[in-house]
Amino acid sequence: MSDSLLRVTGVAKRFGPVVTARDVSFEVAAGEALGLVGPNGAGKTTLLDIVGGTQRADAGTVVLDGRDITRLGAAARADRGIARSYQVPRPFGGLTVYENVLVGASFAGQRHARTGPADDAGAQAWHALEVTGMTEVANTPSGSLRLLDRKRLEVARALATRPRLLLLDEIAGGLTDRELPQVVRLVRSLRDDGVAVVWIEHVLHALLDVVDRLMCLAAGEVIAQGDPHDVIRSPEVIEVYLGSTVDAVTDPAPDPATTPPGETA
Repeated sequence: MSDSLLRVTGVAKRFGPVVTARDVSFEVAAGEALGLVGPNGAGKTTLLDIVGGTQRADAGTVVLDGRDITRLGAAARADRGIARSYQVPRPFGGLTVYENVLVGASFAGQRHARTGPADDAGAQAWHALEVTGMTEVANTPSGSLRLLDRKRLEVARALATRPRLLLLDEIAGGLTDRELPQVVRLVRSLRDDGVAVVWIEHVLHALLDVVDRLMCLAAGEVIAQGDPHDVIRSPEVIEVYLGSTVDAVTDPAPDPATTPPGETA
């Protein structure tokens, strides 16, 4: 796609004899959500690390908005509009929810490229709390949050940096059937507001409610990419990842409990 915000080309990564990315290429446009699925150890989280700058690719390029950022670290990429959430939430437990988000607004992301009033960071932080529905717990110590709110705090801290590209790693994992719709609505609203999203998720019915395209990795290689329902019905994806769950996750009224196991890679 010629209007891509993110372009990853020929990315490769190995850890000793283990290959976690082999000639991986994909693009994401502004306001587009790309879902990333695959079996445990497929290299999904490693790929997010490479895009976010916490891991350096052995080969290949990462281009953001036409500029090669392959050799930039995570902080420099954050300044250019890439933000990240993690599979296991990592709040500053001794700080309140608001203070956690204020850290992101003050010291990361595109704010560094601008000048303005000293209270800009506070306004950004509060806006991120409003978007994620967390204003009511703004003064709550983050270490005492339930899982749903810890997941939303991860997203709020990322949003406080005003990202153009948001990398999400299993934010629906571990949530109850009643909590999942809140996450789905949040990610959909961010996409609709023009934020590009790359989302790793094993809760497939949540993913399929949001993403525009789906990419499946296996052993570090892209085995399918395109329309989400076409991808999950492809024989290769069924064989290596979905198995007998494919009918359940593509049903118009899927069973929320039917998901492949969580990822640790």
